Amino acid sequence: MGLATWILQSRAACSALAIAAVLGGIFIWHQVDKSSAVRKAIVEYVAEAELTAARVQLEELKRRKVVTDRANRRFLSLIEKANVEAEAASQELEHYVSTVEDSCVVQPDLIERLRNR
Repeated sequence: MGLATWILQSRAACSALAIAAVLGGIFIWHQVDKSSAVRKAIVEYVAEAELTAARVQLEELKRRKVVTDRANRRFLSLIEKANVEAEAASQELEHYVSTVEDSCVVQPDLIERLRNR
C-alpha cells in the first residue's frame, strides 16, 4: 500500500489534508489581502500628499498674485508720474523755445563749455 493510497483511505489523514489545504488557502488569501491593503494605503497616502502639495501651490500662487497686483499698481502709478513729469518738461521746453528770438545766435565758446560739462 502506497502512501497516497493510505492518506486517501484514512479518515484522519484526509481530515488533516483538508485542514492543511484550508489553512494554506487562508494563508495565501491573507498574504494577498495584506498586500492589497498595503497598496491601497500607499495610494491613499500618495493622493493625500499630492492634494496637500496642490493646496500649498495654490496658496503660493494666490500670494504671488497679490504681490504682482501690488507691484503692477505701483508701476502704473510711477509710469503716470513719469508721464506727467515728461509733459511738464515738454511744456517748459516749449516755453523756453517760444521766448527765444529767431535771430538769436549762440557763441562758439558757450557750446564748448557745455560740451565739457
